[in-house]
Amino acid sequence: MFAKLFPGLLWLQDYHRGTFKSDLLSGLIIAFMLIPQGMGYALVAGLPPEYGLYACIFPPIVYALLGTSNKISMGPVALDSILIITGLSVLAEPGSDRYLELAILLTLMVGVLQLGLGILKFGFIANFLSYPVIVGYTSAAALIIMGSQFETMLGVEVAGGNIFALLNQLFLQVPNWSWITLGIGVLSMLIMTVPKKRFPVVPFPLFLLVFGMLASGIWELQAMGVDVVSSIPQGLPSFNLPNISISDLEALVPVAITVALMGYVGTMSICKSLENPTDKVTTQPNSELIAVGVANLVGSLCRAFPVSASFSRSAAFREAGAKTQVSAVFSSLFIGVAILAVAPLFISYPLPKVLLSAIIIVSVSGLFKYAEMKVLYAHNKREFYILLTTFLATLILGVQEGLMIGVTLSILMMIYNTTSPHMTELGSIQDGKLYRNISRFTEAHVRDDVLIFRFDAPIYFANKDYFVSALYRWIKQRDMQALQFVVLDAESINTVDSTGVIMLQQVIENLQKQGIQFYITNAIGPVRDTIKTSILSDYMTEKTMFSTINDAITYIDRGVNLHASQALQTNPKPTDNVG
Repeated sequence: MFAKLFPGLLWLQDYHRGTFKSDLLSGLIIAFMLIPQGMGYALVAGLPPEYGLYACIFPPIVYALLGTSNKISMGPVALDSILIITGLSVLAEPGSDRYLELAILLTLMVGVLQLGLGILKFGFIANFLSYPVIVGYTSAAALIIMGSQFETMLGVEVAGGNIFALLNQLFLQVPNWSWITLGIGVLSMLIMTVPKKRFPVVPFPLFLLVFGMLASGIWELQAMGVDVVSSIPQGLPSFNLPNISISDLEALVPVAITVALMGYVGTMSICKSLENPTDKVTTQPNSELIAVGVANLVGSLCRAFPVSASFSRSAAFREAGAKTQVSAVFSSLFIGVAILAVAPLFISYPLPKVLLSAIIIVSVSGLFKYAEMKVLYAHNKREFYILLTTFLATLILGVQEGLMIGVTLSILMMIYNTTSPHMTELGSIQDGKLYRNISRFTEAHVRDDVLIFRFDAPIYFANKDYFVSALYRWIKQRDMQALQFVVLDAESINTVDSTGVIMLQQVIENLQKQGIQFYITNAIGPVRDTIKTSILSDYMTEKTMFSTINDAITYIDRGVNLHASQALQTNPKPTDNVG
């Protein structure tokens, strides 16, 4: 019973001392990653750094109880942060009390949306974001996130805008750049990247923060013009419900939907990419929606901003030796203790904000997928152009607009592919043993009296005209005096709707008027069931339906259907999904 309510408890079965040690050590390592990332991503979102730490404590514990994956690290991520500041900055000034209230309310809305979609079993929505859209969107978002940190890296303030307007304003402010701040930032990035290849496990970002705080306190970097974080609240936040008003809810709906969907899609894509056939528990989309939703819901009660899974952190989660989500619980406990112990030190040893910006830039640089873009350009130009459009739209118009354009293009491409699917004429090879595409197999033999073709999609209202036009075009190219038979290979047709049935009936009747017989071969179970219960039921006989193309040709030549029973067998039940 408890395992059904809390799937995470399944990981405790056969839990032993070795697993405990691995989870404890990995929890400490991931805590070292989460502390600087959480603070940095909070600043990206326009929030105080402690909000990022709160997001690293409570939501991961909730996910550990409800999640179905033991391979992901839940917490703040860069994409959520940029979506938050993009959506909220038009409603309030980042960092203001009003902005903080909206951010917490947004977290609540994201949690409720994800939880509701999970309960309604809408986990399939992850399929609507195609690979080109995700690559284009995340690559552009990575540049936007890095660009947003240039202000802190250079010690100046600009009005903002898209990445191109931002860079232009930064160049105009060259005389005002803080060269000390820039030097600290560049040196910090070198420290995090150069030794990383040799010492991949060493938590350089955390060491950088500790050294930076010490240096800031000893040499008084703030007096030199370096912007710092001089205090964070000591202790854990109390649980409070955020202020809710109808006007705020209406204003936040677009960004809440975007953050909720992107957070879930990102989490699911990471879960699926890391899943193995030998896993004790497989990732369940609807359960993941519920788990992430409740994690955000609880997070909103303790002043956290929206969380989801991070690919880089999840990779480190596994490399550190984490066996179960108990590791995430240990991380949360370590961070909670760190807040209690370290918070007072910020007064004497303030943290230079440029260090957090350097950490963010290094962390999100891996989101720019140049290699994937290059591969897609070489193998599928059409999908590459969707990627490129999404990438440019996100850079120029904004993250929400770019994402919507990308999703729209993907849906339009899906509609186009199903309305104009692959359809090919077949010819015999190997003395009639096989039938293949005549455009690909030059040796394929075509008989003058028989036209054989294959339709590689379901037949439904949106592609029935394409089906008819392509078929009639092939027929017109034939000698009408010789053509007597048309054979449809239905192997790739999984469904036929009522419009498709009517279209097939009209095609059959039109061909019969011209003295041409229409045969169907390789029809799978659901298609046979549809024909059996439709206006074409009288057509379904051993003289029109065949198990294979060879059976149809044998019938044409010898008047014998070798496998009539298999070709006509139906079992019209709603659960029939196999041939």
